[in-house]
Amino acid sequence: MTSARVGRVRRVAILLLLAGLMLLIGCWRHDAAITQAPVSIALTTSSTVVTGGQTVTVTASVYDPSNQGATWTLSPLNFGALSQSTATSVTYTAPVGFTTPSTVTITATSITNPNISSSVRISVSPIIVALTPPAPQTVSQGGQIIFGVNVANYMTNPGVTWTLTPASGAGSLIDATPTLGAIYVAPTIVSAPTTVTFTATSMENVAATASLQITVLPSGGGPNVAIINVDGGPVPGQTYVNGAFTTVTICNPGSSTACQTVGGILVDTGSYGLRILQSEIPFLKITPFVDGNGNTLDNCAASPDGSYLWGPMAPFDVYIAGEVASSSIVQVISSSNIPAPDSCSNGGTTNQNTPQLLGANGILGVGPEPTDCTIAGVNYCDGSVQPIPPNVYYTCPSIGCATTDSSIIVADDMQVTNPVPSLFQVTNGTSDNNGVILQLPAVSGAQAAVTGTMVFGIGTETNNELGTATVFTLDSSDNFTTLYNGQSLTSSFIDSGSNALYFPDVLPVCADDPQFYCPSSLTSLSATNKGATQGQSTTSFSVDNADNLFPSNPGDAVFDTLAGPQGTYNSCSQGNSSCTFDWGLPFFYGRSVYTAIDGESVSAAPTTPWWAY
Repeated sequence: MTSARVGRVRRVAILLLLAGLMLLIGCWRHDAAITQAPVSIALTTSSTVVTGGQTVTVTASVYDPSNQGATWTLSPLNFGALSQSTATSVTYTAPVGFTTPSTVTITATSITNPNISSSVRISVSPIIVALTPPAPQTVSQGGQIIFGVNVANYMTNPGVTWTLTPASGAGSLIDATPTLGAIYVAPTIVSAPTTVTFTATSMENVAATASLQITVLPSGGGPNVAIINVDGGPVPGQTYVNGAFTTVTICNPGSSTACQTVGGILVDTGSYGLRILQSEIPFLKITPFVDGNGNTLDNCAASPDGSYLWGPMAPFDVYIAGEVASSSIVQVISSSNIPAPDSCSNGGTTNQNTPQLLGANGILGVGPEPTDCTIAGVNYCDGSVQPIPPNVYYTCPSIGCATTDSSIIVADDMQVTNPVPSLFQVTNGTSDNNGVILQLPAVSGAQAAVTGTMVFGIGTETNNELGTATVFTLDSSDNFTTLYNGQSLTSSFIDSGSNALYFPDVLPVCADDPQFYCPSSLTSLSATNKGATQGQSTTSFSVDNADNLFPSNPGDAVFDTLAGPQGTYNSCSQGNSSCTFDWGLPFFYGRSVYTAIDGESVSAAPTTPWWAY
């Protein structure tokens, strides 16, 4: 009995042990199914950057117990093509006929598990044709311009073809070669400024071209001369009255291909430096100045009416006509609507960061100082003369400045730079960096548009001599005095960026346009300008009724009799706003107006800065 009992117990124990082993085996099999590695895909590529027509091979390392591999897709769908597709590799061929840098995404998707995929991005660069010089040019009748050409990112053919538009009467090309360049020869006789378009077209991709305008002048053209147009500005359906616009080409520093040409740039002798809308240079890399904490250096250009320009500082090579200012410091007017500090905006909310709000694509300040924080040779932002700087420069994190942030001290080599004194050179080695001359034809009454010139340098070339112009020296605030209607207006200046003559008077103000005067009839007036130490001249001008002018001349951009109120009549005191006669663009019609820049020298002329006409 005892033995039999022992045998039963042992058998039960063995059965329990076997059941436990089976349970363990079952558990092991279940765990193995859970921890099995999933399908995965890892991609490698022979290159992540290609140009038009080039190929790149993408290889997939696929872990797949079923060994089925992957399928391939391309996005955008038809931007190039995939070929030689296998379960583990594919070849991408970039298209040729495109002109804008693009990015494609190549995706490998598991055949076994379509939820598993991996992607790689390929940058596709177009063929780029670049001309040197890259900016619009002027030339005198019968003159010549030598152009070079550079074709980047080509596959097999670096050559170009050359064309002139219009086909007849545009002059001719000589010594034109596909890879080196061409010489343009202007018509021998023109009676007025004549515009010609010069184009180089890639032989490999006819969509890749570089064009620029050449303006043939009866006289006075050259590499130091740019065209200015008073034509209503660059915004369709919006007329900018009495605004002088030019074209600039800006490039990433040191590059001849990463460039953009931007028209509709307002020329302003009352400010300093190039300020350009971010929206107008989408293909340029903006490398702003940053501090040790990664905060961006931003610039504020505020107006008394509460409008302002806000954005980071960055270096660019600036080309105007045949001149270049290398690594000139430019303000990029930010497209973002992140608020600026209150000390910049003066409580205003109008950030003029679109063409519609600004009325231009940018502003070219060619006034008499080298930076936007210098007055009469004294820099007020670099800490040299005052510990608390004006509200011009700020450092801000990527999320933007706080409304309570204060301005900072900034070295002069990081401030907005007037490009004229920034080492402008012409091909013969002569510096044209001591000033600028604006020349507009005389007008009588309203006109649709006029064309003039902006000449760089004073007394440096045969086309920019001072001649018999009267020089008006400036005081410690960069102003001279205007004697007008019994007033001594001691804070007066010449300002092509103002669209009217602005001065204190008792003339009636317009009902519809209160920023202008509206006398009952055309009124003849005069004023006498006196320099700080030399120069005196009396100027006659007329003021008409702006509320009548605009409806009577819809769409016209040129008004030589436009004037408006500035301050209060007979209330000038210690340089307040009532001490100003702002000689705006109407003053420029029929004159050559010289701006000599502080710190530069003009042969046989007074110490700069000064204005002359």
